[in-house]
Amino acid sequence: MKNEIIFQEKQRFNQWWLWLVITGLVIVMISQFNWDQDLISQFTIDKVMPSVIIGLILVLFLSLQMITIITDEIISIRYFPFIKKVFKWSELSNAQVIDYGFVGGWGIRLWTVYGTVYNVKGSKGLHVKIAGKQYVIGTQKEKELQSKIAHLLK
Repeated sequence: MKNEIIFQEKQRFNQWWLWLVITGLVIVMISQFNWDQDLISQFTIDKVMPSVIIGLILVLFLSLQMITIITDEIISIRYFPFIKKVFKWSELSNAQVIDYGFVGGWGIRLWTVYGTVYNVKGSKGLHVKIAGKQYVIGTQKEKELQSKIAHLLK
């Protein structure tokens, strides 16, 4: 059957050390207030702005997720809330599952030797080339990805 999903993966930032840092920031944010005094009187720009920024960072990391869907016709990646890309297998000049190593961090990495890398953690992904551009879509399910799309790889 055409357009049936043959591979799907949903990834989130769930590294323990990342949440330790974010939790530390939230604790610092909360500890800046004197809980014995009226909280409204403590709302000054020097206390509110860092709290707002830390709160936005927390919301961002709670909402960040990367969803990869592969069918016989397309590779779809949604890096919520930033990116949505669709690649057609028929337009790819090359595709292979690779170990790309460390590319300077996780997230959306631009201008690497592999082109643009979309990853959440790890160092394995689907490397695709299309119209002179390269992309890597990170995966935590390397073996499953390799076996399910083996018939599509060029």
